[in-house]
Amino acid sequence: MTRKLFMILLLFVTLGEARKSSLGFLWIEKTEILFFEKTEETVIIKSSYKDKGPNSSYLFVQLEDPKILHVVNVTKTSLDITNFTINLMTDQEGETNLTIQLWDSEGRQERLIEEIKDVKVKVRKHTKGRLLQASMQVDRNILLLILPMILLNKCAFGCKIEFHVLQTVWKRPLPVILGVVTQFFLMPFCGFLLSQILALPEAQAFGFVMTCTCPGGGGGYLFALLLEGDVTLAILMTCTSTLFALIMMPVNSYLYSRILGLSGIFHAPTFKIVSTLLFILIPISVGIVIKHRIPEKANLLERIIRPLSFILMFAGIYLTFRMGSVFLRIASLEVLLLGLLVPALGLSFGYGFAKVCLLPFPVCKTVAIESGMLNSFLALAIIQLSFSQSKADLASVAPFTVAMCSGCEMLLILLVYKAKKRAIHITGDKRVPLV
Repeated sequence: MTRKLFMILLLFVTLGEARKSSLGFLWIEKTEILFFEKTEETVIIKSSYKDKGPNSSYLFVQLEDPKILHVVNVTKTSLDITNFTINLMTDQEGETNLTIQLWDSEGRQERLIEEIKDVKVKVRKHTKGRLLQASMQVDRNILLLILPMILLNKCAFGCKIEFHVLQTVWKRPLPVILGVVTQFFLMPFCGFLLSQILALPEAQAFGFVMTCTCPGGGGGYLFALLLEGDVTLAILMTCTSTLFALIMMPVNSYLYSRILGLSGIFHAPTFKIVSTLLFILIPISVGIVIKHRIPEKANLLERIIRPLSFILMFAGIYLTFRMGSVFLRIASLEVLLLGLLVPALGLSFGYGFAKVCLLPFPVCKTVAIESGMLNSFLALAIIQLSFSQSKADLASVAPFTVAMCSGCEMLLILLVYKAKKRAIHITGDKRVPLV
């Protein structure tokens, strides 16, 4: 069954490539979108066409909007493979299309050999250079204010750890296993499959695959608390999946980069993964110690955990949108659609598998949240460390889009849940008058 599915996928990708070029003489670097951010850019076109006469073939480039982009020159080099280098100059920001034609001059006659239409070009100029650097210019005062609140919140979560739950999970680790299988096996394949169906460029497809193979994020146990899931299980699942990420993220990055035909030296962000794990474990461990040594302080921390969690939730969504606003400018409708689908699929798979396994309702909610709330910024680390800046910027759209969409979806679920609970509470308080 798996072999047939991969054969269908391979046929789909092959048909997509064939659609670009009917004869197959010309080959442009595997992307449907060329993203330019410098004043001068070059595009290399490889040609397998054999000239009828000495240097008889040439390339003609037509621009849809010359105000955005214009051709400086086209040079040809003929070795084992003929390369055409197109030198372009960007004039202003915007979007336009290129039409590339391969011609052969036979004597006095000229013959069109092949044509590639509608090569999309997006020009975005940034005075500070890199997209990621521009996106990181967030208010430092907000970050300095939020960091102690995050540590205090994690410490408060440590005060809610129930050791009997840990013992139960240790004896019956099914929820943790379901989370690991969903996050590191099912979700990456779904991300790859959907990116191919939506015909995303290879760099963006890889960005979504890496985002889908991320472990659960810190927001998982926050929403588990607000949605009345199992907080202890949520913390344990986050720590376990982050630990598994040390192995599975490099494995998936290597596997899917080869399937997508991307070349690069892939760097696993080991330090970032370990620091993320320590950032969760240390303050939570402090909370556990406080609960056992100073119970009255633990009670105080538990009382402030809900209002503090609400503040951090809204602050996190705001900062994510602020950092990702630069990337949203180059996001297509397909990217936004996939950004909405990824967390929704994680939630559905997690809840569905837990329900089939007849797990308790709070546990089902927790597995769903941990499968849908992903630590997208670990994917961002792999992308930025592994690719040239142009490809990294294109691929970085994925983790930011998923982070923004997952935050909005979880907020919507929380509002619906609270409204439904309030309606049930009001209905239950009504007294039927005696007749």
